[in-house]
Amino acid sequence: MTSNGGHGKASGRASNEGEGKRQRKSSNINISEDDKTLLQHNNWLKGLPLLTPAMCEPDADPNLANITDKIAKMWKSDFCWGSCFEPSFLAAIMYEGFLPTAHGGMDGPKEFVLLPKLHLERCIVHFPDLHIRKSWRRQAKHFTMSIDKLFDQVVDKCLEQHGESWLHPPIVDGFKRLFHSGGCGQVRMHSVELYKDGELVAGELGFSAGTSYCSLSGFSSASCAGSVQCIALAVHLHRSGMAMWDLGMGMAYKHTMGAKDIARLKFLAELHAARDKPVQTLAISACSTGDLIRLPLPIGGYVEVTQEHVQHAGRVGRVAGQAGAWVR
Repeated sequence: MTSNGGHGKASGRASNEGEGKRQRKSSNINISEDDKTLLQHNNWLKGLPLLTPAMCEPDADPNLANITDKIAKMWKSDFCWGSCFEPSFLAAIMYEGFLPTAHGGMDGPKEFVLLPKLHLERCIVHFPDLHIRKSWRRQAKHFTMSIDKLFDQVVDKCLEQHGESWLHPPIVDGFKRLFHSGGCGQVRMHSVELYKDGELVAGELGFSAGTSYCSLSGFSSASCAGSVQCIALAVHLHRSGMAMWDLGMGMAYKHTMGAKDIARLKFLAELHAARDKPVQTLAISACSTGDLIRLPLPIGGYVEVTQEHVQHAGRVGRVAGQAGAWVR
């Protein structure tokens, strides 16, 4: 998986500055002295809506949910900003549909700010649309996959491959604390690990909210490893009862797997339907990705069609035809 968090501080700067000011004016949430100083020293922040932990308080008016709804309907850009990296606040904005990123090199009291991203379009895999190429299936037998076993090592590998990019120290610390504490509310942090001959060769960081899973950033150091990791993860998510796989920003390789870009409000409607469902257990010990993809399952699960068939011979699909993961 490649990073979903790329950004530039010019995003939404000039044309949206008025909207950002109106959003802050409409909120009764007090702005901290540090945030006021950041605004004074970093003029581009004035064009972005501000999100604060105070919006998560029980008596907040408006609260984070209200603010998110207004942003989703009225804000014509992707990014907001904040200065808090506490795990509980990161969990709160992820629960509302934001993909958290960080930005460095700030002037003023803090070196880094949080740039939560609520995409105008979100790239989503609906499991009935999942595609599995024959080449990925052939390669899968060479790998094993685990989940939630090497979180810190996966972070290090992402940083090694992509540099800090948006994974700056305070957000990394927040993610690690959220993972090692077991999560907050409906939100859990996750790591995916793919091995070849016992060596960690691919993986990703992500989070779940109820039955929604979101990929954040990943790495790959072996041929086909990234593709196998994505497909094996998708099958595991579906088998585990997850309703949707959120891939952040649309990219060609995601569309190859069957992902589609959907409008912001449609994405939020689907997230709201999934996020309060019972939290699913995703952690697994190392298992063969080949077996994971090919394993025959009961009705509703994935099977491989091995007999001759004019349309489906050699393909992988779901029993009863409710959905398919078709090999191309």
